Amino acid sequence: MFKRLLIACLFLVPSSFAIQTNQLVKYGEGEMKVLFWELYKAELFGSKSAYSFDDKQLALKITYYRDIDKVDLIEATADQWQHIGVAHQNIPLWLDELATIWPNIKKNDMLIVTRNKDNSASFFNDKGLLGTVKDPDFGNAFLNIWLSEKTTRPKLREKLIGEAR
Repeated sequence: MFKRLLIACLFLVPSSFAIQTNQLVKYGEGEMKVLFWELYKAELFGSKSAYSFDDKQLALKITYYRDIDKVDLIEATADQWQHIGVAHQNIPLWLDELATIWPNIKKNDMLIVTRNKDNSASFFNDKGLLGTVKDPDFGNAFLNIWLSEKTTRPKLREKLIGEAR
């Protein structure tokens, strides 16, 4: 299964992402639902045999089931950071950077975020690299929206990190 996904990624995403993921292991996947609306499917990848947040090569792939305006994504990101207790002084700068990086989402679009070895984070879609937030505190803060024990979606977290089936 993973090999098929990897081959699909090679054709869907330019080589810059494929190079970063060709040695990664899929830890898990799950869907984000609100009431009866399915919003997206998320998949978590890393370089270790089992999930560890300390893994310096984490990648989160999100495939959207609905159109979502980037302003709504940015607001949701800010809300999630507030919920999990991220109170970094650079949040306003990060949100401004995301506004220049992220596109408006259409049904079946995907966004992939990779946490780089320096803890920055790069965003990709099926056309390639969208941009990188270079602040070394951003990668952890962003991934913690899904991976923190304080996440608003603990069942999704369990699925992503491979603790639930």
